[in-house]
Amino acid sequence: MANEVSIYDPRTMGRVVSKMPPVHTFFRSTFFKHEETFVTKDVDVDFVKGSRKVAPYVHRLIGGKTVPNTGYTTKTYTPPLVAPDKITTIDDLLKRQAGESIVSGRTPAERAVLKMSADFVELRDMITRREELMCTQSIFTGQIPIIGEGLNEVIDFGFTNKETITTATKKWTNAASDPIGDLKRWHKTVQQKGFANCDMCIMADDVATAFVNHEKVQKLLDVKNYSLAVIQPRQLPNGVTYIGSIHELGLDIYTYNEWYLDDWTDAANPAEKPLVPEGSLVLISSNANYSMYYGAITLIDDNTKAFRTVEGKYVPDTWVKRKPARRFLQLSSAPLSVPHDVDSWFVAKVM
Repeated sequence: MANEVSIYDPRTMGRVVSKMPPVHTFFRSTFFKHEETFVTKDVDVDFVKGSRKVAPYVHRLIGGKTVPNTGYTTKTYTPPLVAPDKITTIDDLLKRQAGESIVSGRTPAERAVLKMSADFVELRDMITRREELMCTQSIFTGQIPIIGEGLNEVIDFGFTNKETITTATKKWTNAASDPIGDLKRWHKTVQQKGFANCDMCIMADDVATAFVNHEKVQKLLDVKNYSLAVIQPRQLPNGVTYIGSIHELGLDIYTYNEWYLDDWTDAANPAEKPLVPEGSLVLISSNANYSMYYGAITLIDDNTKAFRTVEGKYVPDTWVKRKPARRFLQLSSAPLSVPHDVDSWFVAKVM
């Protein structure tokens, strides 16, 4: 039974306890640093693939030899639209907000401003999480599934630089496996096919545990007077943990513990999932400069009732409806993470 609150008794309002999960953007801020907005719905991306051809020898009396121009391919992508919204009703404005004094003189209009500000932050955080999920999906799977009400399609970047270890004795949980040898092989593959030198390895938490505890890795760490590798775990910002380095490869090893809840896509099983898939790792370069593209957003102008197209990352919009009276706040964005060279990293499932 709840106790009645008397306005005549002296009371103290403690601070508001708001437990909200932080928004981590390790993949987006580390690898997808380049951002560009467009005034069109579609985005065209030109891909140029070089080669290791050497200059031809020519006879001094014959002269130069013409070599063919390097071609390119153009792919068109349509950034998917995300547009979460929040509703403010009269009940939200007449009731005391969390942390507000029970004898507060705050007006409904003041509460409306505060709620709109809080709603805007929440909607922006949701979109930021979607962007980070896009980035990790495009790296670990080479695909971005677009699933929602009336939507069921896949943006496919044609990624093939991946391997799944299926042989039981070669899985990293088996003592007969060779994690260091596997990393060397994948590192060389990216050097040859992607012209990139991977200096970062991001492991799922279970993979990092198996790697650190593996007998062959432990023996490598025991080599005296020759620092082939080092394991020195420490916490870093943005949900990242530094595990150690393999100096022979110039490879730093990290884990990234962040989760997401996509109860629209996974309505049958709305459970939190790790951004880095369990049992997986990726070798990638910190110099990778992939892109975040943002398509145009089309809204209806309240005054002219005409359509208007807006170029920007996040586009807010608000409108009212009656019976019952309520105000909507919507934040729209059309983001797309584009890894420009699908051979410049390597993904492996080792467990």
